[in-house]
Amino acid sequence: MHSGVGAHSHPCSRSSELPGPEESSPIETNAAEPLGDEDRLKQSEAKFRELARQNELLYQVSKQIRQSLQLDQILQTTVCQIRCLLETDRVLIYRFGDNWQGQVVIEDVIPPWRETLGQMGADSCFPEGYAELYGHGYVRAIEDIETAGLDACHVEYLKSLQVRSNLIVPILVRNQLWGLLIAHHCCAPRRWRESETELLQALAEQVGVAIRQADLYEQATKSARLAHQQATQLEMTLQRLKKTQAQLVQTEKMSSLGQLVAGIAHEINNPVNFIYGNVGYLKTYIQDLTHLVNLYQTHYPEPVQPIADQIETMELDFMLGDLQDILKSYKVGSDRIRQIVLSLRTFSRLDEADMKAVDIHEGIDSTLLLLQHRLRDNRQWPPVQLHKHYGTLPLVECYPSQLNQVFLNILTNAFDVLEQQFSEQNDLAQQVTPEITIVTEVKESYAFVRIRDNGPGIPPEIRSRLFDPFFTTKPAGQGTGLGLSISHQIIVEAHGGRLLCHSTPEEGTEFCVVIPLQQAQVLKSA
Repeated sequence: MHSGVGAHSHPCSRSSELPGPEESSPIETNAAEPLGDEDRLKQSEAKFRELARQNELLYQVSKQIRQSLQLDQILQTTVCQIRCLLETDRVLIYRFGDNWQGQVVIEDVIPPWRETLGQMGADSCFPEGYAELYGHGYVRAIEDIETAGLDACHVEYLKSLQVRSNLIVPILVRNQLWGLLIAHHCCAPRRWRESETELLQALAEQVGVAIRQADLYEQATKSARLAHQQATQLEMTLQRLKKTQAQLVQTEKMSSLGQLVAGIAHEINNPVNFIYGNVGYLKTYIQDLTHLVNLYQTHYPEPVQPIADQIETMELDFMLGDLQDILKSYKVGSDRIRQIVLSLRTFSRLDEADMKAVDIHEGIDSTLLLLQHRLRDNRQWPPVQLHKHYGTLPLVECYPSQLNQVFLNILTNAFDVLEQQFSEQNDLAQQVTPEITIVTEVKESYAFVRIRDNGPGIPPEIRSRLFDPFFTTKPAGQGTGLGLSISHQIIVEAHGGRLLCHSTPEEGTEFCVVIPLQQAQVLKSA
């Protein structure tokens, strides 16, 4: 079967029953002349020295098992020290596998004898019954394979392994047969002493302890690793859930804002349309009445005194001229309100939830309209100077409401940064006029929207985390840390584009939105 098991007696040898330990391990006797006192003393001293060496070996192996979890190192040291102590040619550990086939896993051998490490068992003469016997602690010793009465095929197998004599001890782990601890004597026959057998049995028990300890450590390590993986997966799942929940809340807020804006626009639109629609009629009526008054003044230049007094009181000439100016103001105001309503509807785009081709400039302008109050002067800081450099853009396929949300997030952050910078500048002479510049252009088949401010810039360590969910540099309660994260998701995942950030300390920050002009090219390149 294998190099270790192959050293067993075959069932055909000697008798049909397996020989007992007393038959296979005879005690060496000497029928010569009786020893003298001096010889007995020397023999006793040698025996005690050998026992001391054996006890020292047991102690060292036991100590190593207690101090180390490196099983291979423990086993290698054990077989090496056994071989040296027994002064034999080869010591190995054989591990059983399926169907009691296995291989040599640890070995220490001296030249000229060849190595058997890693070899699989192939001894067809090995009786299956020996596995059960070894499982009960059976020990086997053979002095000489030539005179042990073994079957011829078994002898040839042992010769192929260069074995002349061997000593085999089972290794049990949790009362189960794990493998064998085997000593080979290759150069000549050898009679194995009882003390050597007992030493090998004791060391086999220590090896079993080491194997059991290594198994427990491996199981504990595996369990700890699995627990760590599960904890990591749970943490990632919780983070994704938290991110998803926050995004849903933010999306719901934007949806509610869009609905609110659309509702306000609708409510304003009705009376504005009424006013705008009647301005023309009012102008016609006033012109007719003015013409009638002029006719009266032409044909009746000298009115009666009460009429003359009323004309002077109401300042008729001034009133007739001012009416025209009021009508012009009505016309301009109603046009302005209609434009605001149209921009609000463009920003909300509730009727454009699906992807469609739109004018990006309209979305930017409608977003700026919502932030118009932040462009005006106030008592705390000067107005933000807005510079728009729009290029010639074709209609772009996108989700309009989502894209407007991105513009709103980026512009809001720019206003916040500029206001914070101005509030922190104590030296009025060094205060810089806050500016926001918007540039649009087309490169190849992509639309570029660059939004740049002249703020303090973003440090590199913060810039690398800008798009992380919940990351914010704003004080508590003033930012959720989701604006740029959601914007990145909208541009990258929903539109197949890129959201880039370029920033230099003390020189400002630029966010660049890059989206394909047509989504068909995204699908083609994906």
